[in-house]
Amino acid sequence: MLQFRFSYLVNKLHSDCPITPISTLFSVWAAVNRLTIDDIVLGPNQRIDVETALKAMTIYGAKLNFEEDKIGTIEVDKYSDFVVLDQDPTSVEPILIKDIQILSTIINGEVVYENKEVDFVLN
Repeated sequence: MLQFRFSYLVNKLHSDCPITPISTLFSVWAAVNRLTIDDIVLGPNQRIDVETALKAMTIYGAKLNFEEDKIGTIEVDKYSDFVVLDQDPTSVEPILIKDIQILSTIINGEVVYENKEVDFVLN
């Protein structure tokens, strides 16, 4: 008897690094807005909503890499890697997502970056 492992389509956003810079928020912005450098919407029917774009950078990427038990969401027994942003990407105008500032970056529970240009304290 043959056994098949069925998988579902998982979308993941990514950059073409080192051709383009790594910027998670820019990747989200691009997927949501689909704007070219000339402000032309490229494939308007291929735009996705902000929540789906954020999931593509986190949850769906973890599933695609078979690491959803370690990364992708903030839960007990998972790596505690995340950023603190100065604005909520789901509540700003989509065109402004790429301009959201990272206030702090936490890797494995340790603060590894704090934006010194913004008056912010993580405690």
